[in-house]
Order: sequence, then C-alpha cells, then structure tokens
Amino acid sequence: MGNSDTHLEGQIGVPHTVVLADELNTAAILDGIRAGRSWIAASAAVELSFTASARGRSAGIGDRLNSGDQPAVLRVDVQGVPSGTVSFHTEQGKAHHSLLTGTGSGTVEWVTSEEESAFVRVEVRDAEGRMAALSNPIVLT
Repeated sequence: MGNSDTHLEGQIGVPHTVVLADELNTAAILDGIRAGRSWIAASAAVELSFTASARGRSAGIGDRLNSGDQPAVLRVDVQGVPSGTVSFHTEQGKAHHSLLTGTGSGTVEWVTSEEESAFVRVEVRDAEGRMAALSNPIVLT
C-alpha cells in the first residue's frame, strides 16, 4: 500500500494506492485490495495497465494466469512518466527493462514462461530514477 504521512498542502495523497475494483463502493474496494488488484502511483498523473496473456487467456494485476507450457506475453501501458523506464521483475530480480518516450506514454511487452518466472511485477521509474509506479504481481501457473 502506498501512502504518505504528510500534512503539507500539495503533498497529501502522494504517493497513493490505486485499487482495481468492480464498483466504487467500500465492499468492492476491499475485495480488490484482498485480491491484490492494486498498484502504487507517485501521482494522479501516472496511469498503468499491466496484463499477461497466453493460450487465449489473460490476467491482470493480482491475478493468476495458467499459461501451461506456452509463453506468456506481459504487456504494460503507461502514461504520465516522460522519459521514464519500465522494468519487469520476477523472483530472480529485474528481468527486462525498456525506456519510455519523452511524451510519457508507451507500451512495453516482454515474453516469459511459467518455467522462467513464477510471478512478474512491474516498476516504472521517472527520468531521475524515482519510483513512479509499482504493481502487485501477476502469478504464472
């Protein structure tokens, strides 16, 4: 969970946790948190979408993907991080990284398998190397 303990104007909610919920109500938000469908954002300007797909199936943040013996395509869509970097992390550490354009928007894909990666999570860093977004993992089974 990302949060701050600041009491200064302009800093409240930086960073914050984004919860992927089915509805905008307390029960749905708590369900999303329990399921791990959340990510941390450094500011409201940062947008992140992270999915994995294999065998005609797909999974998102906090989900499990049964990829079987097929490669899984991991895809990240980012907005709001000009000249930043996207990196994929597994139980082995950083596995792949790519640069974002100067506009701050971009898509990065990486292919792995269940044999190579039990889970994959994403980090997005700004041009100075500061954390802009951090996802919960997608588990490959």
